[in-house]
Amino acid sequence: MSIHERSATVLLRRMEARELSSEEIVTALDGRIKAVNERLNAFVLREPAAVLGEARRADEERRAGRLRGPLHGLPVTIKDNVDVAGTDSTLGMAARRDRPAAKDAAAVSLLKEAGAILLGKTNVPQLLLAQETENATFGVTRNPWNLDRVPGGSSGGEAAAIASGCSAAGIGTDIGGSIRMPAHFCGIAGLKPTLDRISNRGSQGAIPGQEIVRAQLGPLARSTEDLALLMRVLSPEACAAMDPAVPPLPLGDPSKVSLRGLRVGFFDDDGFLTPARCIKRAVAEAREALEAAGAELVPYSPPSSEEIIYLWLGAISADGGRTIDAQLRGEEISPQLKPSRTTLAMPALARKALAQVLGMSGERRLAKLLGVLGEKKVDKVWALTARRTVLRLIEHDAWNAAAIDAMICPPHVIPALPHRASGDFTLSLSYAFRWSLLNFPAGIVPVTRVRPDETQETRHGKLDKVEKKLLSILQGSAGLPLGVQVVARPYREDLVLALMAAIEAHAIGREGFPKTPVDP
Repeated sequence: MSIHERSATVLLRRMEARELSSEEIVTALDGRIKAVNERLNAFVLREPAAVLGEARRADEERRAGRLRGPLHGLPVTIKDNVDVAGTDSTLGMAARRDRPAAKDAAAVSLLKEAGAILLGKTNVPQLLLAQETENATFGVTRNPWNLDRVPGGSSGGEAAAIASGCSAAGIGTDIGGSIRMPAHFCGIAGLKPTLDRISNRGSQGAIPGQEIVRAQLGPLARSTEDLALLMRVLSPEACAAMDPAVPPLPLGDPSKVSLRGLRVGFFDDDGFLTPARCIKRAVAEAREALEAAGAELVPYSPPSSEEIIYLWLGAISADGGRTIDAQLRGEEISPQLKPSRTTLAMPALARKALAQVLGMSGERRLAKLLGVLGEKKVDKVWALTARRTVLRLIEHDAWNAAAIDAMICPPHVIPALPHRASGDFTLSLSYAFRWSLLNFPAGIVPVTRVRPDETQETRHGKLDKVEKKLLSILQGSAGLPLGVQVVARPYREDLVLALMAAIEAHAIGREGFPKTPVDP
């Protein structure tokens, strides 16, 4: 097995046993990047000579018995929008180039203190606001499973780097699926923790001050074991010393969680948009894995699905798009942002009239979307905030009524999209938006791949534009990876990781498992 194929945990064990050096790992990953990144375009910043120097220094320290921490000598990657001192956090914007961060983000600081070496920074969509990764400054990032497909967004560069073996593990951020979607599309593991479980200090976003739903930093890797490793390093106790927003509540140990007798809810359709058959099959296989591990699987009907997605979208657009427009002034606009900008630029009366026309023509979902987008007065924003809090309590009470400890469900309605297909497909994100708005920790673990007979579907009744697009995206998707979403109550990341590990252990030996790294 080549060095680039090994997991972060295995690389650390090999270094500890003096079977590998940090220099050998960095050299191997640099070779892998040179071999495949021209096709992927996952990286926005690399300094190979400096990274090699850091690796040699780490090896010297190891030989002298001076280990900095549990990640000593391990190369990791960082999403573009997370501050690294002396480098830009561009968010895919030309105007943000040559504006280097003065200091490291809290999470980056902890990784360095643990001995990690920063291999590079990875690409994002413009302003982090797309299901794919493209911007005029750094270009298009491609999915290593199929270069005609997207790696997801906004942590798409990070997921592509890890899935292709250019990196063993890294850090992304997630406000509405930006860790989970790329993990699902690229066949790797990712975790969105509870809000402020890990410090978000130094994580840059598109709409600063928007607090109804916030982005959360989290890890991506090729195995659940590696996610748990990074979570231990980014511990809440260590984060709390640098960030007063982080409660210093210790993380539980996933390896000590017993699944026997655990009640796990499951659903494969949230009632808003039905996923593709292949997605439903992935949920069924995850259910089988957890039952084999001794858990009790309980059918669950998620409340308020339609309200959750429209509240998320109404909150994000509450300033009428002015914050985003101000940042985009003078920039070449990515095609994925043009539909939403056009909609937000319409006068309110025009949007209302168009919504009525769409509603009468059978496009109820799009009609309601037009109704929730746009500028809102302060009292309306407060009402949205209050309703978000009520929805969190409704979900909490529903879990109590069902006596469930955790949940498995779809990560998305489809596998990876073709390039430039996401601009008018925002309403596909209800399964990711849900757990961001409600603030439940959620992870993605790979389970299977799309079968050839799952690329065509027939749905009965009159289909709207969203469903038609879903069916068109399925065409040509054979072989793409499929993940499942695992959710637990707030602050139970240990339970999420334990369930992910059980699903992974069951799936990894089965035919069709999306083994990574993959050659693009």
